[in-house]
Amino acid sequence: MFDPAATYVLTAPVRLLEREEGLATLSSAHRAAAAGDGRVVLVSGEPGIGKTAVVTSFLASLGEGARVLLGTCDDLSIPRPLGPIRDLTGRVSWPLDAALRGGAAPHEIQALLIDELELTPRPTVLVLEDVHWADEATLDLVTVLLRRVRTLPALLVLTFRPGEAPPGHRLHAVLGAVPPERSATLALQPLSRDAVATLAGEDADAVYAASGGNAFYVTELLASGAAADPPPSVANAVVGRASRLADDARSLLELVSIVPNRMPTGLLDAVMPAWAAAAEEPERRLLLEVDATSVRFRHELARHAIRSSVPVATRRRLHREILAVLLDTAGDPADVVHHAEGAGDEDVVAEYAVVAARRAAALHSNREAYAHYRRATTFLGRLPTGERATVLEDFANAAYLMGRADEALPAIDRAIAHHRAEGDEPAAGRCIRIRSRLQWYEGDGRGARRSAREAIAALEPLGDSAELARAYSGLAQVEMLASRFDESLASSARAVALADRLGDRRTRAHALVNIGSVRIQLDAADTATLLEAHAAADEAGDPHEAVRALIALTYGHLCWGMPDPARQWGERARAYAREHEVVSLGSYNNVLLAWLCLRAGDWDDAERLTRHELDRGATVTQILARTVLAELAVRRGDPDAVELLADVAARTDRTGEPKRIGPVLELEVEWALTRGTPMPTARLERAAEVFGPRRDRPGHDGARLAAWAAVAGVELGIAADAPPPFGAMVRREWRAAADAFAAVGWRYDRALMLSLLDDEHALVEALETGRGLGADPLTKRVARRLRELGLRVPPGPRRTTRANPAGLTARQLEVLPLLVEGLTNAEIAERLVVSPRTAEHHVAALLGKLGASTRREAARRAAELQLVATD
Repeated sequence: MFDPAATYVLTAPVRLLEREEGLATLSSAHRAAAAGDGRVVLVSGEPGIGKTAVVTSFLASLGEGARVLLGTCDDLSIPRPLGPIRDLTGRVSWPLDAALRGGAAPHEIQALLIDELELTPRPTVLVLEDVHWADEATLDLVTVLLRRVRTLPALLVLTFRPGEAPPGHRLHAVLGAVPPERSATLALQPLSRDAVATLAGEDADAVYAASGGNAFYVTELLASGAAADPPPSVANAVVGRASRLADDARSLLELVSIVPNRMPTGLLDAVMPAWAAAAEEPERRLLLEVDATSVRFRHELARHAIRSSVPVATRRRLHREILAVLLDTAGDPADVVHHAEGAGDEDVVAEYAVVAARRAAALHSNREAYAHYRRATTFLGRLPTGERATVLEDFANAAYLMGRADEALPAIDRAIAHHRAEGDEPAAGRCIRIRSRLQWYEGDGRGARRSAREAIAALEPLGDSAELARAYSGLAQVEMLASRFDESLASSARAVALADRLGDRRTRAHALVNIGSVRIQLDAADTATLLEAHAAADEAGDPHEAVRALIALTYGHLCWGMPDPARQWGERARAYAREHEVVSLGSYNNVLLAWLCLRAGDWDDAERLTRHELDRGATVTQILARTVLAELAVRRGDPDAVELLADVAARTDRTGEPKRIGPVLELEVEWALTRGTPMPTARLERAAEVFGPRRDRPGHDGARLAAWAAVAGVELGIAADAPPPFGAMVRREWRAAADAFAAVGWRYDRALMLSLLDDEHALVEALETGRGLGADPLTKRVARRLRELGLRVPPGPRRTTRANPAGLTARQLEVLPLLVEGLTNAEIAERLVVSPRTAEHHVAALLGKLGASTRREAARRAAELQLVATD
């Protein structure tokens, strides 16, 4: 029977040294959680450093009345979905236990686990070990808990190895959800020489030299009796210790070593009925830990050492024995696949890889679903004919969710061929529509439009269907992205009409996003449809489309030169994407926010944010990120600017979309202007052909194209009634354009417009702006212009390093003395000719970099670092 007050911990097996501070931190967090103030403690360190020992010692100190839930992530080839949460089965209240046993949906388990953490006695301590191995569904759940922890009477303890989570690993994004004021990090360090001496006595030097202070290595060397003469590896010490056990005990060690993490006692009962007697000696010698439900090695390094010593033939036999039990008892499909691979049973792998993939997909463990489906495709010939197309289609979707369009596209093409061979034209049409989406994400806009039309041609003869409505909306989306507004609106209208007849709310929301996206491209003030679309998608349970609507608002305002509302919508999109785990679009939106930082003059922040997303997003996100980095390189005059510009030009040309091509053409004009090279006249004229007869209604992409063509001295015949600054640029009213850029805080763009004038004051201002931003090409252009006009070039400031102790950007170094002077945000905005919102952003960034919570503290810190002059 479930006992909410039960304690499921072991007594700490070894003496802990130099861990007092960590234990104190855990105890303090526990007291806060007991008062209803939830806490998170992150325990990190290399393998063997003592993470489990510290946590176990802390749990043991809580006494028998404490309520503890403990789960461990698996080092399976492909982790079990919600593996550590399933470890709680039999140890939690009935509702959660039933949900875990019954395979409930992830959101149901999340809600029930939150309820579980509120049960008495309080606080509940939830320990999840080795989260670097966590599956996607577990990481989703942890993210939810981290965001809710402030309202829970619970302490959440997560252990992980930093080395197992390289840059780009999703664990970093998950841990970013931890509220800083409610979390603590224990980064465990190796034991000092003095601590090792306390344990090893006269053998301290040899043990320390062999172990480097790693707590596990120290313990193993001392336990093996090899302290005076350390073996070549600690693994040898573990194997040597095991060799002194009785035969049945060694057999048990070998069997348990085959199973990652822990071996359930039920599985042991079936494979080795006499295991309990055999476990006594390894448990006493601190090799194994035994509790009511499982047996495990005291440390994962010891398991690996024993496993590596087992002959391959013996390993295969043990995997076969475990596999037979799992098949008889309907074991977890991920476990079945793991042991079938170890046993070399490809028939079982072929069958269960699909089962495991579908289970992982249902639990939103996308990474694990992708891995299982990928494996299943290698055994496609073993599957029934009718099943092959379905597996390929599912694999394509899983690969898309992982940002692997390069694998998804061949898979969907094979699925189309299989469906047509089977005479299933509706399924073929559905897959062609999916192919259109994949092509767009890979950056092939022309191919995406071709496939979208092909899908409709395949589905229309079959009559009205939800799939046909999706195909209409899919075509509308790629037409909208190509600035084919009339065609997009017509296809969207067909999609809405058919979706309404069929009661398909999700497709209706998708089509509304398309319509709203067209309207905001034509008129910056026309936001109503996108807001309606966002609400409709949210209500229909389609967070992807809800985020897309907000991103359309962000991108539309950015392209119209309205950064303040763009940033507001972008922040809202970021919050919504994080809350609903819409990773791909969330990454795209983050690059848009980085682009706004660049335009505001925060070049260092823009580069950092963009590079963070460069390797994470789908191809379309990567194209946007490369565009931002190319813009930064062109403006700074980086040595590789020309290569970056050529690369992103080739990528954007492939899309055939003005919104991708236009910003790169702007950079090419800027490059030519600041370097004195020929303008890209022919490319500008070719780009204008996209708008064809619609040049009187070009939207923001056409307006910007015409504006920068005017800078290049090219007349494209596109309407010039765009709002400032672009309308002024089309009319070659450079001062008006400069003033419009100043009004929104885009100082570089203002300086570039001023550089087109023959006015000395304008050119001197442009020169000072270029110097302040570190925009060498612009600075050199303005200096040349002054000389050409026979005017004096003002001397620049003395050469100083761009680096500074706080890592402030050039713009932040301008804001800092104004902040120290005591100016308000509004006064700073007026002094720098930026918007109050932009000034607020700069001040907040300054406070963060200086580690200050108030302006007074920031001023003191700036004086300490000698960043400002002091009396």
